[in-house]
Amino acid sequence: MHKASRIAAIVLVAIATLLAMAAFSMGQRSPAATVAASQPAVAAPPSVTAHVMVAGQRLPAGLPIAAASLRDTGVTSAPDDSYAQAAPLVGQVPRVEIAEGTVITSSLLSNPLAMQIQVGERALAVPVDEISGVGARVQPGDYVDVVLTLRSSDTLNLAGVGRDPAQSRVIASRLRVMAFGNRDLPRVGAGRPVSTGTPAAPAEAAPRMAVLATPMSDVDAIVLGVQSGKLSLALRNPGDLDRPESQLFPRPGTVLGPRNDLSAEQRAWLQTPENRAFAGLDERALAGRSLKVASAPKPSAPRSSGLEIIRGATPSREQPALTP
Repeated sequence: MHKASRIAAIVLVAIATLLAMAAFSMGQRSPAATVAASQPAVAAPPSVTAHVMVAGQRLPAGLPIAAASLRDTGVTSAPDDSYAQAAPLVGQVPRVEIAEGTVITSSLLSNPLAMQIQVGERALAVPVDEISGVGARVQPGDYVDVVLTLRSSDTLNLAGVGRDPAQSRVIASRLRVMAFGNRDLPRVGAGRPVSTGTPAAPAEAAPRMAVLATPMSDVDAIVLGVQSGKLSLALRNPGDLDRPESQLFPRPGTVLGPRNDLSAEQRAWLQTPENRAFAGLDERALAGRSLKVASAPKPSAPRSSGLEIIRGATPSREQPALTP
């Protein structure tokens, strides 16, 4: 019994010694190490995997983007249709206001097709088939003439006599094809937006529509031609710059006539393409029936100052006697 007590005492002394050594070791640790050990580990910042262009300042809607208003920033993942370079964005026009710091995507910009239309032009869609569309050989970027065919119809017989003959004539020359079917004019130098992975649309077997960049002076004729007759496209060499000399022919009358109280300067404004397009065109003018060519007045027969005297059935003319 005495021996067992001695063994227990030795074990307790050993345990106490170990605890004292452990306490001494903990007391020797630096405060900084203790604090660091008590704090959770901080995660490393995510790595940059892509660069995109953001608005360096507020970009108003409807105003071209300047290079100085763009900023490059790194992101972990680039949004769909964002831009990696500034060059394709310079000159583009936001369709909505873009706040500073916003990643610029193609969905925020104006219609790419509209941005390729020249000042003074309008994009018009016209129906085509395999015949009127040059056997579906037309490509966006080609130049075409537009030929109107008016069929023989009583509806165009404005004189009220007989039936009008069919006619065909070129109503617009050297128009640029913006789109043909589901194919658009390519955007050269657009850089990327970042690819969305969406596959390109397959080419149509038989395109039914062509979009033409049309000067304002030709808009009325083409729109009315679609409704009143049939339009055909005539493909032309892009280096052929010839156009009809329209000043050689009388101008068709317009639907709206000018006011009578216009000044000379205002009457000159009537000849601008925008004002003539606003004045309009009707079927009669489209068919050439309202064209009036000024002609020289017919010479009148010389008038005699004598008196006409009728004797029986035979008239005679006598000069009156002159009085002094």
